[in-house]
Amino acid sequence: MMIYRRLQELMAPEGGDNGGATLLTGGQPEQGDTAGQVQTNPAAPANNPAAGEGDVPGWISGLTSDLRTNPIVLGHKKPSDFVKAALEWKGKAETAIVKPGEGATPEEVEAYRTAMGIPKDTSGYELPESNLVSKEFLDAQRELYLKHGLNKEQAKAVHEATVAQIAKGAELLKKANQDARNDAEKTLKAELGDKYPQTLKSAQNALRRFATPELVKYLTDTGMGNNAALIKTFAAIQEQIGGDSLLGGSRGEPTALSEVQKRFPNSPEMFK
Repeated sequence: MMIYRRLQELMAPEGGDNGGATLLTGGQPEQGDTAGQVQTNPAAPANNPAAGEGDVPGWISGLTSDLRTNPIVLGHKKPSDFVKAALEWKGKAETAIVKPGEGATPEEVEAYRTAMGIPKDTSGYELPESNLVSKEFLDAQRELYLKHGLNKEQAKAVHEATVAQIAKGAELLKKANQDARNDAEKTLKAELGDKYPQTLKSAQNALRRFATPELVKYLTDTGMGNNAALIKTFAAIQEQIGGDSLLGGSRGEPTALSEVQKRFPNSPEMFK
């Protein structure tokens, strides 16, 4: 009993007026005493959007449960706000260009391509010319752009970016070839010493005598013409044959010479 009374004392508020009673079991506050009253504001109902952050607008409570938590719905505090947004969405949807799906008619596909600015054929693409790309490359690019449905502006932008990349690659290749040329020259000079000028000249003479234009172009384009081992090989060929024909043979034996002349009609110096 003493323990129970002690608990009552501890639970009682300061002053001990209510003797630890609950709101339900305690007495009613006197007239004008608002200390224990719960203030209500008829202008701030429970569903008032301005009642506090995170409150659900009252108009949403009238929707079905699956719509009440939809982020699009929750983003509008008033029904009029939602209606305005819906009308804007409807206007955008009506003017949107929708890509035809499977089973679309040729007319629907043509209407879509026209709306997107996709030309009817490759001649509709106006691509800037460049000395870095050939006509064949341009034609192939136009076919590619048309196949993938690029409009004129997109095709031009992609083409310009492609040419810029080619130009950058050409600069990098040019630098790599120059570096390879410098390295080969340094290696040959260190190995041959005073013989370097004559060795290089001999290699160049052999190349002129026996290489086809296609081979010369290949050695130039790939940078293989800077290969030190290849330069020494051509020089050795020139030194071996000297100024004589590769198929010199004995006098009075023009046997295979005519066939060789047919194969190398533009290299008369070979037969001197």
